[in-house]
This record gives sequence, C-alpha cells and structure tokens, in this order.
Amino acid sequence: MKMKAVIAAAASLLLTSTASAQNFGVDVSFPIHYNFLASDDLSATNEVFGNDRVELYSKYMDGCIKRYGGHRANSLCSHNEADRLRLNLEQPKLQTNYTEIGFKKTKLSDEAWSMLQTFWAGVKAKENFPDSLWPEAWPKANTYVNHWESDSKMHPLDTKLRQVLWDEIEKKMQEWIPTASSFSKSSLYGVRVYREGHILAPHVDRDPLISSAIINIDQEVTEPWPLEVIGHDGFAHNITISPGEVILYESHSIIHGRPFALKGSYYANAFVHFKPDFEAEEVDSSSEDSSSDDDSRDEL
Repeated sequence: MKMKAVIAAAASLLLTSTASAQNFGVDVSFPIHYNFLASDDLSATNEVFGNDRVELYSKYMDGCIKRYGGHRANSLCSHNEADRLRLNLEQPKLQTNYTEIGFKKTKLSDEAWSMLQTFWAGVKAKENFPDSLWPEAWPKANTYVNHWESDSKMHPLDTKLRQVLWDEIEKKMQEWIPTASSFSKSSLYGVRVYREGHILAPHVDRDPLISSAIINIDQEVTEPWPLEVIGHDGFAHNITISPGEVILYESHSIIHGRPFALKGSYYANAFVHFKPDFEAEEVDSSSEDSSSDDDSRDEL
C-alpha cells in the first residue's frame, strides 16, 4: 500500500465520553519525540507534572540498563529507546490518516463478549492466576514495556474465538473506515496480561499493523489505567475502557501508550490488527492472516 503524507487539522473537537482531551501534546507525560534525559527544555512536562515524570523516566531507563548492561550513553536499552523515539517522530507524518481524529471507543457484541467471558473464566480458574500464566518473551532490551520489573503474561485464544474476534472487529473497521474496500488480516495477539507497575511507552506500530483494536477482557485495578493517544489534532487524549469494550485506533500513525504505572493486580487485553485495502491498490494476498503470537511485540 502506497503511503502519502496527510496533514490532519482540527480547529476544535467536541469531546464525548470516548476520551478526555489534555491541554498538552507530545513529550509531556513521557518521552515521545525527544529523550527527557537529553533535553535542555523540560518546561512543558514540568509545568503539567512537576519533576515527577522526569524522575520516573530516569528510573525506567536505569531499570532496563541494570537488567541488560551498559550505561546511559552506550547501551542496547538506549539504542532501542532512540529507535522508539525516532519512529514516533518520523513515521506518523509519512502515513495516510483514514479518520478525522484517529481513534474511537466501542464495544463487543453481546454474543462475542459472552464467548470471551466464558473462555476467560476458565483461564482465571487456574491456580495462582495470573502468576501461573506464561511469561511474555520480549526482545532483548526492548523498552516498550518495563518487563525487567516484572513479566507481562500471555495466554493464547482458542481457534474458534480467534475467528469470532477477527470477524467482529473487521465489521467495526468497515463501519469506521468505509472508504476501504476490504481489510487484510495482520495480527491477532494476546491475551496479554499487564501487571502492577507496568508502563507501556508511547509508540507507533509498524506496517502492516495499521487499523487496530484493543479489546479489554478483564482488569483488577485500584484506579483506571488509561490509554494515552496523540490524536490527529496533536493533543493527548486519555481513553479508559471496561471489560468488553474496545478501542479502535490507527496504530501506524496514532502514538499510543500507557505512560502511568498500572495500579492494581492486572489488566488483560487482546489486540486485533488489519491493513486496509483500497480498490485502486494492489492487494498482497500473502498477508492474509499472517498473525502469530510472536510477531507483534510493540502491540498494546
């Protein structure tokens, strides 16, 4: 699919219960384009949050380096972090935006949600849940999640439920991006279980993870754990969802993350990714359901 830059301008935005808009953009709650530890101007983050975010980020990076070795100026952690920031800065402006704001909150159908609840009840019945689940394998020194503090956990969806979710989310994508003639399956990942203290660094997904959905399956938290997205309007929006609810988002161009530490026991999500096809474009059939549970480490 050929990409061309689209400048999305929005003079004003009518807010609904979908999200709460913040009066700030990038590099405030967490480094997005530029590293807090190498920046001469921290006025924006200090004005909103004080010095807390800079201190948290310093500890975040120190934790990665302690686990994988090196030092701030020259380590695999620092190299990977620079790559995350570079992608955030360069990739969105090269992409096509398919919706006005770049995200939408919705929910599963009653039928799909009932099936998912039944499946998840069996998973939760395991002894010592969620500790008994498989640890997620992250690439060495990957900085997207602070997995060096505690493992994120994984549990695969069964084949029947995967197909139900593919079909369900594809219908929602067709309604949300009606200009697309079809959607090629890219990845269905999860269930990933985040645990107490986890942070998801803001990032963009790589092609072909373009039109995406986060499905919240379960959560045990003491306060909401919002997804922060930088909308096409340039502002940060915090989106909170409950089990059975879904966030649709343009993951290739919308910077998204959870920059505040999870407070609670766990937060379980599944992720569904498509690549929209258009009649004038050549469709690569080889991408059809190319998903696997080891190809999408930068997913939410």
